[in-house]
Amino acid sequence: MTDEPSNSLIVPEFSRPVTVESLKIGKSERKITATPEECASLAKRFNLLALDNLNANLILIRKGQGGSARLAVSGRLNATVCQSCVITLDPVSMEIDTEFAAMFDIAAGDDQSESDVDLQIDDDVEPIIEGIVDLGELVAQNLAVEIDPFPRKEDADSSEIIPKTTENDANPFSVLKKLKNSGN
Repeated sequence: MTDEPSNSLIVPEFSRPVTVESLKIGKSERKITATPEECASLAKRFNLLALDNLNANLILIRKGQGGSARLAVSGRLNATVCQSCVITLDPVSMEIDTEFAAMFDIAAGDDQSESDVDLQIDDDVEPIIEGIVDLGELVAQNLAVEIDPFPRKEDADSSEIIPKTTENDANPFSVLKKLKNSGN
């Protein structure tokens, strides 16, 4: 048994790292697709019954070099997710097709970057860490935002699980009133 500290970073389930310096200045395109194993791992992470596919078409626009490098990423992701209905617990499939955008900056988070603040976009700028942006994790995070938190089967009837109430049951203080009347 060794007591060596682990310096390894956690690798996301769907990782497609790109070194910003390896991109040409200007526009480039990427298409990324999750493998079946990556889909299964993401399904577990997002508490899905299944993630049948996940792919994204991305447009990358690199500006600047070195300490002033910026990367704008926009794209469209497509996925098929399967979740449990919140009422019946039956499987519910959903197609996700959405556009997203993100901005990355090598100087994001630095105190020195305050002199070069663009009030239009700097609130949403993500840092470029060690010169790398993980496009797969970016797609996974945008997928997570689009997953329905309360999936419901089309024909699910919530009246089956919500108990019927009478007039006396509708008021939570009716029990107290009954206790008051019976005690005196």
